[in-house]
Amino acid sequence: MTITNKLGLYLHIPFCTRKCRYCDFLSFSCNDNKIFSEYANALMQEIRIKSENWHYREVDSVYIGGGTPSLLSEWDIGKIVDCLKDNFNITEDAEITIEANPATLSDEKMERYLRKGINRLSIGIQSFDNNMLGILGRIHNKNDAFYSLQRAKKAGFENINLDIMFGIPGQTMKMWKDTVRQCIFLRPSHISLYSLQIEEGTEFYKMIYEDGQLEPIPEAADREMYHAALKMMKHAGYEHYEISNGALPGYRSRHNIKYWSYEEYIGMGLGASSFVDGSRFKNCEKMYDYISAIKENTAPIDAGSVESYTEREEMGIFVFTGLRKTDGINLSDFRKIFKEDFFSVYDNTILNKYKGMLIFDGDRLYLSERGMDISNKIMMEFI
Repeated sequence: MTITNKLGLYLHIPFCTRKCRYCDFLSFSCNDNKIFSEYANALMQEIRIKSENWHYREVDSVYIGGGTPSLLSEWDIGKIVDCLKDNFNITEDAEITIEANPATLSDEKMERYLRKGINRLSIGIQSFDNNMLGILGRIHNKNDAFYSLQRAKKAGFENINLDIMFGIPGQTMKMWKDTVRQCIFLRPSHISLYSLQIEEGTEFYKMIYEDGQLEPIPEAADREMYHAALKMMKHAGYEHYEISNGALPGYRSRHNIKYWSYEEYIGMGLGASSFVDGSRFKNCEKMYDYISAIKENTAPIDAGSVESYTEREEMGIFVFTGLRKTDGINLSDFRKIFKEDFFSVYDNTILNKYKGMLIFDGDRLYLSERGMDISNKIMMEFI
């Protein structure tokens, strides 16, 4: 049982013009329009296959992520959205998001997105500093970043997210505050701010830990940047509603809230994850396996990924994801889903252990802003 019966849909587009130095997502460089169209056709067939089991469920959010979905032609994206609407019960007020890179976002694409019902744009800005963009390996510059949002508003998009990143090697507090200030000046409806994570297997990992070309930002400086940005965003009227996200009133990301609120979603595309009907599973991550399954008209699910967790493990997931929200978790929701009182399952001495960081207030359990600095450590107490 979950909190709501409405589904979210996630569609993964794994292609990028060039893979960024920090990226460990399932994506790879490709600029072949023929491959893009072949993948779009396979994705549409997967939509048809999976709709057979869940076409009756209402869908109130769709998220097209990647990779760089805006690499695909506006025609391929339009066909994918049409296919979704033909095969799933998409509500009239559904939030439909597409991720985009400023360098691949044309006026023609944005106009067609809107015409097909895409009503939310998430633009990967990362920084308004050209030096930082170069270090990250981004393919756009600060002017591309600035004008992409201006053009998106002119095209008619009202719901726009900007991604920005801190903790980049060589980034100073002034550079970071300038990016936040520019972001706020542009007045997107939503801002996502991410601390750079150095993941093994990425180009950054090699540059920092093997070649010594770059120095990582100290943890204290990283946290200082985080809190400085939150202060600036709150002063500008943005609600800090999740560890890494702020929004103007009425513009919280509906799709991401599903992940954090123990709601169900179906993933389609290479490596996409699903949580539906009590099961968690992923699509296969190799393109050959994915396409082969589609050609056989079967769901491209990685059989080894199918999991049915114990109730206690599901409780841990509920708490771990829910504590990402500044509102935290509602203990009556916990009781409704799992038929047990929260503190009959978890030891309430944890409140003393993290006093001032983990707050119990009425029917809510949430992290203070200071608690968010060690959120993973606190969350792991419930796993």
